[in-house]
Formats: sequence, C-alpha cells, structure tokens
Amino acid sequence: MFTNQDFEIFNDQTLAGRMHLIKTVIDPKFEQVAPTIITSLQTPGEPPFYAHVAKHLRRFKNPPVDTWVAFSQNKRSYKAWPHFELGLWPDRLFIYFDILDECKPAVQAKMQLADLTPLLKALPAGYVISNNHGVPATQLATPANITQAIKKFNQYKHSELVVGRAVLVGDPLFENADTLNKLIIATFKQLLSIYQPVMAAVSAERQA
Repeated sequence: MFTNQDFEIFNDQTLAGRMHLIKTVIDPKFEQVAPTIITSLQTPGEPPFYAHVAKHLRRFKNPPVDTWVAFSQNKRSYKAWPHFELGLWPDRLFIYFDILDECKPAVQAKMQLADLTPLLKALPAGYVISNNHGVPATQLATPANITQAIKKFNQYKHSELVVGRAVLVGDPLFENADTLNKLIIATFKQLLSIYQPVMAAVSAERQA
C-alpha cells in the first residue's frame, strides 16, 4: 500500500506534474483502501460513510502541498461535517479526525467541546493534536496540549480541531503494508468515540 516512495510525488514542483502523480500514484491507493476504512467506521443502524478523494479543483498555479481522502456521512461533501481524513504531507502520512472551520458553528451551537476532554485524554500515546488542518505541524496529544487546543478552538473564530496519528517518512511501517493498514484502521476506530458525539451535535443543529 503506502510506501516511502509515494512521498516522491512532492518532488515535482509543477502543477501538472504533481497532479498527474497524485492521480496515478496516490489516488488509486486511496480508492483501494477506502472500502476497508468505510467498513471499519460503519455502525449498525447509522447512515453510511462515503469516501471523498481530494480533487484539488482550485489549483491553477501552485501544486497541492498535500493530498487526502476524506470520509463523512454526507454523500456530497465533508468539510461542513465532522469527518476523517487519510492523506499525505511531504513528510508524513496522516490519519485524522477533523472539525474544520465550515463545521465549527454547528458544533458550538449544540455542545461544549470541553466535554470531549476525557475522550481525548484517553487516546493512546503517540496521538497528535492541532488547531489548523492547513499545516503539517502538530503537537503530541498530551493532557496539557489537549486542554490548550480546546481552549484555542473555543477562543479563536477560525481555530479548528485535528486529532489522530501521523507516520513520518522513513518509518519502518512503510515497509510492512499489513501492519500499516492495521494501524490506519485501528486509529480510525479509536477516533470514532470522538466523532460520534460531535456528529450527533451537528446533526441535531442541522435538523433544528
């Protein structure tokens, strides 16, 4: 599946060249793994998940700095909903749960994000957290960093919440596809405990 060589797509500095590599090298891998991820996320009696492979349609000059496939329970979109993402920055593979700017008002209308603190603090060692999905930098999801991230989410209008795992380029996991795939699935399943109350809040707000 994903290998260290996949990150070489970011060596191409042209829009056309990198887009070609994303479509021919990375997107097929997203499409291959998507059904397994969807199955692992599905809860009986709940709406299905859908895969949304990034199209980068707004790129007209500069090549994409990252690429991803998102998973949401909305067939047409994902940014305005709590969702999961599997993707690549030039230095890492990321496996995240996201509350983006487009989704934030609906979350805040129906829940206090601080209610998620116990769930976030229960995540295993090695998880990371961030308030900005648009940059690769994250912090370890320590209790102090979790508290600070939630504070920033509530305090700053465009602050987001991103939490999950990242596998850096050169990690031995890229040499063992089965182990890496198991980590991806295990991470998403672990993040479901955070996704579910957030999705319930957003759904309640949208139906109000």
